[in-house]
Amino acid sequence: MRFLIDENIRREVIDFLKSAGHDILVVARGLEDEKIAQMAKKTKRIILTHDHHFANILTYPPKSYLGIIRIKIHPPTATVIINALASLLQKLTYDQIQNKLIILEKDGFRIR
Repeated sequence: MRFLIDENIRREVIDFLKSAGHDILVVARGLEDEKIAQMAKKTKRIILTHDHHFANILTYPPKSYLGIIRIKIHPPTATVIINALASLLQKLTYDQIQNKLIILEKDGFRIR
């Protein structure tokens, strides 16, 4: 899968996705949410972020994006995030992620 990685994602998570064969593009530090959203559309990538603003379906309607995965795990330890993300990617296909907002939690996920 092709991911656009927000600046708030840990290096270990990025390394995990790369090692699993995913195409990764990390946004520049300080890039505004709207610019990230535009970049995701332009490059046809799934947004991966901790930013709760991307879970606002009025501002970022999932149908307008290839997919948005909002990580909602506290504390955001690399091991817990990687395990939750690995489980998500084993359970969902690209088609099931496309045009959806997915809230990733420690013990599962919700799809909107």
